[in-house]
Amino acid sequence: MSSQLLIVVSTFLAAFFGLGAVGIAYAGPFAVGAGLIAMVATQRRRGLPWASIGLGAPDGPARLALQALIGLLAGWSAALAATLLATRGLGWDPIDTARFADIQGDEGRLLGMLAISWTTAALGEEVLFRGFLQSRLQSLFGERRHAVVLAALAQAVLFGLGHAYQGATGILVSGAIGLAFGLLMLRFRTVWPLVVAHGLIDTVSMLALYAGARPG
Repeated sequence: MSSQLLIVVSTFLAAFFGLGAVGIAYAGPFAVGAGLIAMVATQRRRGLPWASIGLGAPDGPARLALQALIGLLAGWSAALAATLLATRGLGWDPIDTARFADIQGDEGRLLGMLAISWTTAALGEEVLFRGFLQSRLQSLFGERRHAVVLAALAQAVLFGLGHAYQGATGILVSGAIGLAFGLLMLRFRTVWPLVVAHGLIDTVSMLALYAGARPG
């Protein structure tokens, strides 16, 4: 398991920092794609079950919808709490949305960002962070006390750092959502409700930015 984890993480980091260094816009989505390719390749080569990374079949549409609603409420609650802590408790600046400034009033840009939101963000990030990374970290921690919680916390920290372009508040908010989703993953045992919840959260955010809303 540790060798697979090393391969996938190394591929992701190489793409993330390599593409960023040469000025490629949105290196993050490309890095997520590269990480997923490495994950799928190593998963198939080792003959590992897809359910081990949360990709088992959901338990029916009704249960999926209920779990997605729980994920949506948990994600929004975590984001709100983290935002209040950062901006009012710690006096930090609001989330930096400069990267998305040109989405306002631009339907084409909005559609493009929604496509990214539902593919590399919702699907890609949930599979990579909550499905693969969290499960492999849990295996790596082994019999250590509270290994499942430590794994959820570790992937949330890395997830938050991946949103550093949104500033300190963005890191904290993304990390809080990642932790909430990671804890739900322990309960749900499947990423699909989290994919739906993540996609809906990002969709609402993009629609707000399109309409000219700004955080804070």
